[in-house]
Amino acid sequence: MSHSPADIPAGFEPMPAFGPFHELVGPLYVARRDAIHIVGLRVEDKHRNRGAMMHGGMICMLADTAIVWAAKHAREPRPKMLTTNLSVNLIGNAAPGAWVEARVDVVRAGRRVVFANCYIWSQGQRIAQASAQCQVIGEETA
Repeated sequence: MSHSPADIPAGFEPMPAFGPFHELVGPLYVARRDAIHIVGLRVEDKHRNRGAMMHGGMICMLADTAIVWAAKHAREPRPKMLTTNLSVNLIGNAAPGAWVEARVDVVRAGRRVVFANCYIWSQGQRIAQASAQCQVIGEETA
């Protein structure tokens, strides 16, 4: 299912896919509000579990993707990142059709390690909390 621009909140733009997996689960969208990086998606039927809610693995993917995106954009030049630790607490859910946002606060962007926290929101409710550490494994080229 493809989304029209009217389905996506103002201020978001399409996120470039990190690779084949993100092409499969996307589309994802990005925005920035002050120091907070946000990755959002419109929940589709392909994102749900047997019930009518977003699969917990999809919530974890969104947290990981948002944290890596924010970590990459916390420094110049942009580093290549590898998630080395991800902790996710699932505290709610979202149904197909809902807009979901992962809002990331980069706590510390060191030379070798980046630490970040993330809350995932849907319809004004927090549905997950995550924290992660990412290792810098080089610099992006072009």
